[in-house]
Amino acid sequence: MIRVTLISAAALVGAMGAYAGEKSTFADVDTNADGVISASEFIAHKTADGKYTEVEAAAKFEEAAGMDGQITEADWEAMKAERKAEKTDTTGDTSW
Repeated sequence: MIRVTLISAAALVGAMGAYAGEKSTFADVDTNADGVISASEFIAHKTADGKYTEVEAAAKFEEAAGMDGQITEADWEAMKAERKAEKTDTTGDTSW
């Protein structure tokens, strides 16, 4: 019984560690799979881990969504490229 518990705990810790290193994809955030990320989807995603408040997430959404009030996959890829460029400019490191 102890062996099973230890194995289960080790598997859980390993899975959590693997998940922590993953970056979200467009499909992860577009929970209803309609091809766009709405404000509610974005805010739910950004606040899920407690890193951002709803107000902070809403501000980020407005910045990313622009005039049309939604984030397309092209917008998502542009945001990723911009963040990568900013990170490269400040640290010389291209990983994020």
